[in-house]
Amino acid sequence: MDPVIKAGRSAAALWLENPGTAPILLQVRIFAWAQPDGENAYARQNDVVGTPPMVRIEPGKRQLVRLTRTAAAVANRELAYRVIIDEIPVADAMQPAQAGASVRFRMRYSLPLFTYGDGAEPAVGKTDKKRSPQVPPLRWRTAEANGKTFLEVRNDGNVHARLVDVGFTSGGHAQPLTPGLLGYVLPGALARWPLPESISSQGTLIATVNGTPGVQFHPMAQ
Repeated sequence: MDPVIKAGRSAAALWLENPGTAPILLQVRIFAWAQPDGENAYARQNDVVGTPPMVRIEPGKRQLVRLTRTAAAVANRELAYRVIIDEIPVADAMQPAQAGASVRFRMRYSLPLFTYGDGAEPAVGKTDKKRSPQVPPLRWRTAEANGKTFLEVRNDGNVHARLVDVGFTSGGHAQPLTPGLLGYVLPGALARWPLPESISSQGTLIATVNGTPGVQFHPMAQ
C-alpha cells in the first residue's frame, strides 16, 4: 500500500527490504508533487522528511524509514508528495568524494505519499466500519498535441484518484487502455496520457478508482 500520513498523525512507516544476496545502500528523498499543465512536476520541500535519509540493508533484512511531517497539517486538504528511493552502489559510497564527481544510481523507485489535515481524509464506510477510499468526481476528454492524441482526465474532487484498468466501453464492447495502473490525478488537477491509435475514444470511459471498480467518468467540454 502507498504510505499515508493520516490526520492527527505526524508520521508514517515505510519498510524497505533487501531480497538480494549482497548489501544495498539506499538514499531516500521526498519531493512535493504537483500536476501543472497535465504533467507531473516535483519540487524540493521541507514539510516531510525521511529518517534516516540513507540506509544500508543487509541481504534478507529490512529497514524502517519514518516519513515525518515537520510542518503543521492543513485542515481539509490532501497534500501529495513523491518518495524517491535511489540505490547507490556500495563500492561508490565507500570511495572518497571527488570534486565535480556525480553520484551513480543503480535503481530508482518512486512511491506516492499523501498527507491529510483534519476533515480531508476519505469517508468511513457505514457498513463495515472500515475506511473506504472516496471516489472524486472525474471528467475526461481527448486532446491533440504534436501530432498525437492524448487522454486528459480532470479531478474535481478534494482527494487524489488512483486509476487502474482504464478503458472505453460501448455497446457491450470493452477497449482496455492499459492493464493495471495508469496513474494518478491529484485534487483539482488534470493529467494526460498518450492514447494508442488502436483505441477508439467513443463510448464511456470506465476505471477502477481508489479501489472502487466500474467508475464512470463524465465527458469534459472539448
